[in-house]
Order: sequence, then C-alpha cells, then structure tokens
Amino acid sequence: MDGSMLQSAGLIALAVAMILTIYDLRASLAPETCPECPHCRAREEADRRVQEELAREYARRNGLDQDDERHLD
Repeated sequence: MDGSMLQSAGLIALAVAMILTIYDLRASLAPETCPECPHCRAREEADRRVQEELAREYARRNGLDQDDERHLD
C-alpha cells in the first residue's frame, strides 16, 4: 500500500469515528428511564399520547379511515 491509500483510509476511519462519537454523545444525553418511578411513567405516557395524536393527525390528513386495517404503528 502506498502512502496516498493509507492517508485515504485514515481519513475515512477518522470520519467514521467522529460520526460514532457524535451518535454516542447524543445517546448519552437522553435521560435514563425506569419502569417504577412516577416521573418516568408520566413522561412515557405523554410520549405515547403525542405519538397517538400524530398518528390520528396523519390519518386525517391522508384520508385513512378509522376502520381501515392498516395501522400507523
């Protein structure tokens, strides 16, 4: 392998490492959740309600019936 190929491989490896680091840092910022505490259960319930509302709004905008067998899960 010549130097230019090693340099290209090194730059690609650096870019991949940067992307993985950014992903890992973003994931570490998400708060931990537990099934026992009321705060986490309330946040989970709020997230579920938001997702259901978004699904209903999407179905309404796109003309999907409530009785349609396709679901937006």
